[in-house]
Amino acid sequence: MENENVNLTESTEVTEANSDKNKKKPINWKKEIISWAIIVVIAFVLAIFITEVVIMKAEIVSGSMMPALTKDDHVIGNRLAYLFSDPQRGDVIFFEYPKSYKELYEIDPELTYCKDPDLGDTKACYHQNSEVYVKRIIGLPGEKIVIKGGLVYINDAEVPLDEPYLRNKPKGDFGPFYVPEDCYFCMGDNRNGSNDARYWENDIDNPTDPDYDPDRFRYVHKDKIYAKAALKTPPDMHWVEHYRYENEPTK
Repeated sequence: MENENVNLTESTEVTEANSDKNKKKPINWKKEIISWAIIVVIAFVLAIFITEVVIMKAEIVSGSMMPALTKDDHVIGNRLAYLFSDPQRGDVIFFEYPKSYKELYEIDPELTYCKDPDLGDTKACYHQNSEVYVKRIIGLPGEKIVIKGGLVYINDAEVPLDEPYLRNKPKGDFGPFYVPEDCYFCMGDNRNGSNDARYWENDIDNPTDPDYDPDRFRYVHKDKIYAKAALKTPPDMHWVEHYRYENEPTK
């Protein structure tokens, strides 16, 4: 009988101990709120870092880069692509339109999509009052560019630049253009429907001014390159092709 009482007491103590373990501790709401606040802040900082330092998103608003990029395409660019290397011929880049664009905002400074009636070109805006173009690099710093019958000749080469990414046969004669140091000569793949370096002239200053430079806005400075186009987002998701020329133009 005495053993039964001992066992009963031990059983009761074990049950009570298990019951204490199963009891839920009260939630410390202050601690929970602080923890979630820290997570939200970290996520926000990471998002800002990624979008401002690592990648750039742009929407194509015309067909001047067809067939590589078409109207309404959404493209992600790599902002770090040229951190340790220089842009190459054939790269598709996001850059600031070389020509002064203050006049584009005189009517409506709150424009979200930059549409200038005199340009009608591939332009993408990643935030208000900032105009971004998407083009392919054709001419490198120090090169001479001449376009004859739509074909590009670099440094007086006898053979024109091979451009298999062009859908239609380009037209027109342009140049010569002399690309300055740290600058690039850029054109659209839809050569007959692209407003690019062939047409970017200084047309807002007085041509009679002795300091007038007709090529002031023609070339893209390396510092104005925002990113290298990398990926088209769904539904037509694929990597953006950056053409590499087997035989670089020579004299």
